[in-house]
This record gives sequence, structure tokens and C-alpha cells, in this order.
Amino acid sequence: MTGTVPRSHEVDPDILERLDRSWAPARVAGAMGSASIQTLRGHARGYILDEWRTLPEGRFVDCGTGAGALGIFLALELPGSRWQLVDARERRCEMAQRAVSAAELGERVTVEHALVDEMARGECRGRLDGAVARSFGPASELAECALPLLKVGGSLVVSISDSTEQHWERLPLAARTGCEISGRWTTAHGKYLSVIRSGLVPPEQPRRRPARSRAPLDVSCET
Repeated sequence: MTGTVPRSHEVDPDILERLDRSWAPARVAGAMGSASIQTLRGHARGYILDEWRTLPEGRFVDCGTGAGALGIFLALELPGSRWQLVDARERRCEMAQRAVSAAELGERVTVEHALVDEMARGECRGRLDGAVARSFGPASELAECALPLLKVGGSLVVSISDSTEQHWERLPLAARTGCEISGRWTTAHGKYLSVIRSGLVPPEQPRRRPARSRAPLDVSCET
């Protein structure tokens, strides 16, 4: 499994202009950088797996969405998909919701003020086709919180650096999460890694935050 050469789904330029305006307060607040809309869009396209383009109504989550850029651009690129944009910070969720409205995506994109690990212990567990994350936190934390959301055959895609790639490679994914690294690729806008769910996620995953803090996934198997 690999990513695809990014190809752009046609998006109304007016929508892109409205998105740019909607994110102006987020840029001022430091919730987004100064990258252009086209650069953000190109980075988002790099996450798309070939098989995601053929799903009739795929279900996805953007973990730690912030102002919503990654999930919103992926929703625009995958017009049959449905997205949950999740963040633990209420103010960021408000920013993301404004952007969802600006992009006219309210029918298939929801913004949720929630913790990803709580979602993974709820009704979304084992039901999603894919998950993405850009700046969620340590690889061990993201893996334990997000991978239980995936159905068998579903994938998590993350953007990586050389150092974070090494962190993913050190994780005991098969033993602890029923998942495995399935691909790595690079585009003009970033470097990416995918993890596929191929087996059973242990029922104790994800552990509660104190247990994860005491013994991260890449350090200990103790719960």
C-alpha cells in the first residue's frame, strides 16, 4: 500500500477564497501558519491513499484537527467521504467549524470537541476507513489513541520527518495494536507514512491517559 501521486479534484475557486478568509483569525491566533491555501491543499493531497479515492462513502477522522485545514481539504478532494474533525481545544473547534461552513461541507463534515481516545472507546471504535493526523503529538500516543478507530483494512496516514519516522518504526505495532506500517512516500509537499489495521486491536487499547503517560506504547507493555 502506498500513497498516490497527488492529483487535484476540481474545487470551486470561490470556496478556496472563502476558506482563506475564514482562516484569517486562526492565523492571527497562531492556530495556523502562513502557508498559502495552495500549499496547504497540496500537503493534504499527499495523505490520500489510492484506495480512498474509490470508496463510495468512506468514513474518516482528522485527529487533532486544529483549525480544520487537513480534514477540510481532504473532504474536498474526496467528494464521497464523510469526516469527523476532532480536537480537544474548544477554540480550535470553533475555528474549524467556521471553515466547514465556508466550504459548504456541513452535510458530510462534523467538528467534534472531544478526545480521540474517548472516541476509540465509544461507538466509533473499529468503524472508520481511515484516520489522518498532522501534529497530534508523539507517535506512541497517536498510535494508541487512533488505531482502535479503524476497521480491518483501514489505515492511519501521518506526515513525518526523519526522526518521527524512526519513532514509528520503534513502536510494537503488531504486538500491541494489531496494525503494521504499510507504506512510506514523499511528495513535493511532504513525507508520509501509513499504518494499516490487519488484526485484532486489544480491548484494553487505548489505555487511560495516566497509564499511557506512565508507560508509553514504545517503552513498556504494562497497562
